[in-house]
Amino acid sequence: MVNQNFSQNGDIIFIDIGTHSCGEIKSFTNSKFFFFKLFKRIIKNIYKKKSLKICDLKRLIISHFKLKNIFKKITLILVEPNYLLFEEKPYKLASMVLPAAIKSTSENNSRTIKLFIANNDTKSSGNSIFITKGNVNKNNFRNVLSLNSYELLEILKNTYLHEKSKVILRINCEGMEDEIIYEFRKYLANKLKGIMGSLKDVKSIKGNQKYSQLMKFINDEKITFVPFSDDIDTWSKAHSFLYSLN
Repeated sequence: MVNQNFSQNGDIIFIDIGTHSCGEIKSFTNSKFFFFKLFKRIIKNIYKKKSLKICDLKRLIISHFKLKNIFKKITLILVEPNYLLFEEKPYKLASMVLPAAIKSTSENNSRTIKLFIANNDTKSSGNSIFITKGNVNKNNFRNVLSLNSYELLEILKNTYLHEKSKVILRINCEGMEDEIIYEFRKYLANKLKGIMGSLKDVKSIKGNQKYSQLMKFINDEKITFVPFSDDIDTWSKAHSFLYSLN
């Protein structure tokens, strides 16, 4: 049987913070999942009488197979506090899995933190360490392991990071995105080749000012940002960007 695990060499390091059910990872490692999502989108477009351009469809399929053919060259680090999701296959293929929430560096040194459950769904992608988030219940939570950005970077330094490493940060962790990005850029400098994911939770949880500061920082630092989520519309550009680092 061919080994389908991700790499351990650290040449291209893909750190996914807020992995949840691994939709983004499965989009380029699992063709069955990819075509199921694509088929659903086609049916949805037909129902809504929206067209799907053949050139866009072709580009998406090509980008999937190009990245699938080289994904084993990527060192994949998954960071996800909700242990109830670890049955998903990418967790078994990953180079490293860190079952932890990333908290602010200004918080206390406690090794645990409360992960508040969103919409009374223990597997919700909206579960958050922020009690101020509108759809969580302060009495419904799980105590989970916690790390701050410094500790996460120290783990990276002691495992995979080397002089020629290229680091990509995919991030969607319910409001901690800005602090993590600032620290990663400060520590990794030009090794950080791009940020992927979604940053809208910074706006919804911390407000417009924090969000504007983050977007200005990304622009001023000339950091590539590529949206990458469960939304199939983000996949083609995301796959192409990852492949370009090969």
